[in-house]
Amino acid sequence: MPPQTSIIQSIYDERSHNYDASHHGALAEAYIRTAAPREGESVLDLACGTGLVSFLAEQEVGKSGLVVGIDISSGMLDVARHKAQQTGSEVTFFQHDISDLSGLGLESLLPRGEEGFDLITCAAALVLLPDPGRAVRGWMRWLKPGGRIVTDVAARDVHVPSRIFKEISGDLGVQLVWDESWVQGEWSLRELLEGAGLVVKTVFLTESFQDRVYNVSDAENVFEKAVSSPMFRNFGDLRVRSEAKRLFVERFGVEAGAKGVLVDEAKMYMAVAYRS
Repeated sequence: MPPQTSIIQSIYDERSHNYDASHHGALAEAYIRTAAPREGESVLDLACGTGLVSFLAEQEVGKSGLVVGIDISSGMLDVARHKAQQTGSEVTFFQHDISDLSGLGLESLLPRGEEGFDLITCAAALVLLPDPGRAVRGWMRWLKPGGRIVTDVAARDVHVPSRIFKEISGDLGVQLVWDESWVQGEWSLRELLEGAGLVVKTVFLTESFQDRVYNVSDAENVFEKAVSSPMFRNFGDLRVRSEAKRLFVERFGVEAGAKGVLVDEAKMYMAVAYRS
């Protein structure tokens, strides 16, 4: 397993117990509205996590449909499988790296004669992959002709802690655990999907699924909360923590400006693309 993938796995194992208490439920609902799964369709939900998209998709495709969820995190899948057991869901879950789906035997799950899935979803995970373009090219093996992919990335610079940590990372010699540098706008996601051989129907900026308003006086608390989470814990390492906090608070104040306020919006660039 690549080092980055191992780190992401451990981060989401740790987040699994409270992952659903976030904006991801609203994001999953937006996925279903956008993807519009139909009765009898087959759905492959990549980076399925706790099953938020998977279970909603299952409601739409019905008993004649098929939903398969894949995630690298055993902790997230434990939650998903527990929910499935409680509700009688028939979603099939696998623990696997979604960057490479070979060796899973997915073809044995598809209805006889089907060349692939009608719909592939990948919510809030594309930017976490070491090579997103390569991963998407691999997913096309499992998308039937005319089938569609719905995926997203966080809109550029909307997440305040992430943005500030990215800006001060060079001074600290500490990097974010994922690479979002390629995300420069909606066109970035379109370009990645077209480069993988897909026909892009639309890329759009979503509504904000969760707003947080920070006052400049909150800066130290925002830093402490961020570095206590697995996503930014490396910035709280004892070797850099003091300087990271100083730079974070300083940059926070600069961005807050005269109004002394920063707004954090959970907005995404979301795309729908087809295999021709």
